[in-house]
Amino acid sequence: MTQATAGATATPKMQMSPERARQVVRMTKSIREHFPELAKVPDAQLIYSTWRSFKRIDQTNDSDYQTMADVFFHEFDRHLLDYQFSKAGEDEQVRQRFFAILTELLQ
Repeated sequence: MTQATAGATATPKMQMSPERARQVVRMTKSIREHFPELAKVPDAQLIYSTWRSFKRIDQTNDSDYQTMADVFFHEFDRHLLDYQFSKAGEDEQVRQRFFAILTELLQ
C-alpha cells in the first residue's frame, strides 16, 4: 500500500479551536443525556460524529439552529445508526431534540 493510499483512508485529525472543543464536549454530553438510543455508541465515536457535525456547520453560510439540527440529524442517523431514526419515521422528533440541545448549548 502506498503512503498516499494509506492517508486517503485514515480518519481525519480532529482539529478545532479551544472554544469549538468545549462546544463539542458539551454537545456530546448533552446528546448522551438526551438520546438513550445512542447508549451503545462508544464515546469516541459519539465525539467524532459531534465534531463532524460542527465541521459541516462551519463550512456552510447558513448556521441557524434549524439548519444545525438538520446537520446533526443526518450525521447521527446516517453514520451512527444506519438510518434507524428515518426508518422509524422519527425524523422530525429527532430534529426537534437536536434543535433544543443546540439552542440551550449556544445561547
